[in-house]
Amino acid sequence: MTALRQQAKRLELWARDAALPFWDSQARDLDGGWYEHLNLDRSPDPDAIRRLRVQARQVYVYALADRLGWYAPANDVARTTFDFMVEKGYRPEGNAGFIHLLKPQCTVHDARRDLYDHAFYLLACANVGTHGEKIAGEIESFINTDLASPQGGWLEGTPHKLPRRQNPHMHLFEASMAYFDLTGDKHWLDYSHRIFALFKQHFFDPEHHIIREFFKENWTIADGPIGETVEPGHGVEWVWLLGQYERHTGIDTSHYANTLYEKAITTGDYFLNDEEDIHGNIRRQSRRLWVQTEVIKAHLAQAERGMAGSADMAAATIEGLFQYYLNDDGSWNDQINACAVNMAKTIPVSTFYHIMCMAAEAVRVAN
Repeated sequence: MTALRQQAKRLELWARDAALPFWDSQARDLDGGWYEHLNLDRSPDPDAIRRLRVQARQVYVYALADRLGWYAPANDVARTTFDFMVEKGYRPEGNAGFIHLLKPQCTVHDARRDLYDHAFYLLACANVGTHGEKIAGEIESFINTDLASPQGGWLEGTPHKLPRRQNPHMHLFEASMAYFDLTGDKHWLDYSHRIFALFKQHFFDPEHHIIREFFKENWTIADGPIGETVEPGHGVEWVWLLGQYERHTGIDTSHYANTLYEKAITTGDYFLNDEEDIHGNIRRQSRRLWVQTEVIKAHLAQAERGMAGSADMAAATIEGLFQYYLNDDGSWNDQINACAVNMAKTIPVSTFYHIMCMAAEAVRVAN
C-alpha cells in the first residue's frame, strides 16, 4: 500500500492546491454557474451551449471537497451552483423536471427531459442535504410518473426515444446509493435493487464479459453496429459501483465485478480505449481521461476485495495520469491519442466529477 498512499497523497495535494481553486476562479460566470468548458489557453468559452447536468456534477465535486476539508469555500460553491441549476433549469416553462441544455445567455436551449441528466440532478440533491430535499422528492416523482416503463427500468426521457441505454440507469444506481447514505431510508435501495436486476438480466453480457450499451424497447440488444458498441470505461465503472452496492446491501457481487475487471486488465495496457466492439476490436483508438479515472476506481474496489496487485496497479495508473493527463495548474488533457499526445480541443468542466470521485476514493482506500 506504500505506493498507493504516496500517489493518493499526490492526488489530494493536486486537488486541494491546484484543481479546486483553479476551476473555481477560471470556469464560473458572474451568476455562479459553470461554463461548459475552457479553451486550451485556459480561458472560458462564454459562447458554448451548456449542458445543465454539468452544474449538477460541479455540485457533487465541491460538496465532496467540503466534506473532505480540501477547499475552504467549497460549501458556498456547491450551494451557489445548486441554486443556479434550479433557477435556470428547473420547470422554467412549468413542466415537471429539469431541462437539458442552456443557451450561452442561460435561457432554455433544449427543454427535453433526459433520464441520464436527472440521475445527476438527484446526485446533486444528495450532496447538498436538506437544501435539496424538496427538489429530490419532485425528481423522484417525475422519474416514477413521466418516465415509468412497463418493460422495466425507466424511459430515456420526454419525449422518449430509442435506443434505450444502460448508462442513465448506471448513474441512477449511483445516485440512489448516495441518497441512502444521506437519509438511511431503505426505499432508496429499492432503486438500486431494481437496477441491479436490470444489470444481471440485460446489461452484463456473460458470453463476452462486457457491458452492453444500447437496447430496443423491450431490452433486447439493439440491431446493427450500435448494438455491438462497448465502452470499456463503463465496464470498469460498474466494477466500482458493484463494490459500493455490496457494501450497502451485503449482496455478493464478486462474480460480476471480478469478471469485468479481469476483462479490463487483460488489454495489455493500463489505459483503456474509448470504444471497442464486443470482440475487442478498437473503434476509437483514443483515450478519454474519465475512462482512466474509472480504471483506477476499479483497481481500488478490487483492492478492497483483497485482490493481490490491485493497489499497486491503482498507484501506477495514478502516476500515469500525472504523466499524460493532469497538469500542474489544476487543468487536464481530456483525451490522448494512440501516441499519448493530447487531442482534445477544449478542457471540459464535466470531467472533474470523475477526477474528484477517484481522488477521494484513492485517499480513502489508501488510508
